[in-house]
Amino acid sequence: MKHLAAWTFGSTIAATVAVMSVVATSNHAVEAQQGKPDVVNAYDCTIQLIDVVTLAAERPGILESDTPEEGTEVQANHVVAGLKDGVAKATYEKELEKSQNDVHIRFAKKSYEVAMAQLARSEKANESVPGTVPNAEIDKLRLEAEKAALQIEQADFEQKIAVLTVTENLEALKTYQVLAPFGGIVSKVYQRKGEAVQQGAPILEVVSIDRVKVEGYVTITDSFHVKTDDTVQVQLDAGDLDIPFKNEILTGKIKIVDTTISTIIGSVKVTAEIPNPDHILRPGLKAKMAIRPSGAKTIAGARR
Repeated sequence: MKHLAAWTFGSTIAATVAVMSVVATSNHAVEAQQGKPDVVNAYDCTIQLIDVVTLAAERPGILESDTPEEGTEVQANHVVAGLKDGVAKATYEKELEKSQNDVHIRFAKKSYEVAMAQLARSEKANESVPGTVPNAEIDKLRLEAEKAALQIEQADFEQKIAVLTVTENLEALKTYQVLAPFGGIVSKVYQRKGEAVQQGAPILEVVSIDRVKVEGYVTITDSFHVKTDDTVQVQLDAGDLDIPFKNEILTGKIKIVDTTISTIIGSVKVTAEIPNPDHILRPGLKAKMAIRPSGAKTIAGARR
């Protein structure tokens, strides 16, 4: 009985400890969830460009076409500058014409047919009257037939090379043109029609604010709650300036949470990408940015 009582008492204590452990764990989970903010407000936020590019030619030459003036809108993959390409065009057209000529293939096939016919006639003659055509002559005719077959392969190979040469010349012709990689505005013009350009030398600059990035800072504590792809809301921090749309809210995503913590200023840099189709956010202006950590409640009033 004493052993039974001791066992019962020990089991009761163990069960009590287990229940207390579960309750404590649940409390910690709740506290952790409660400690996660619904919104993290970044500070010292600035709007910056993402899409800005200085365009250059892939080869040296003379600018033949007019470059767009500063402020001109350009479309993605459209030609914005071109070098003199007369010789390159002529070479391309010549090689294109050669690639479409299949006379050598048709001649090789006809030569093979003739060679096989001669060999067949000679062999048939020997079947009727042995020795009509000497064996040496038969061997020679057989060699001619094999040679004709190989000439067909050679003609096919030369045709493939001709087609590849056309592709090569077309790609070379493209290097005389400078294309805009994305739609935007010409912000700077470095060289104009008639001027000589070197390979890689700047011709013009194109920028786009259809999307922008907002860089700001959060506290070290808040940085542990912010993750890549967290939703953000951004609006202009215009202060007393009378700027249109300064109350408009745009939605984007966190792209970078800096892995380096600045203990001196007690902050971590975060970067968000914001679609900006109406060009409300202008690079150089300050902004307000609210970040919703993953799993937090939805921020109301987002403009998508």
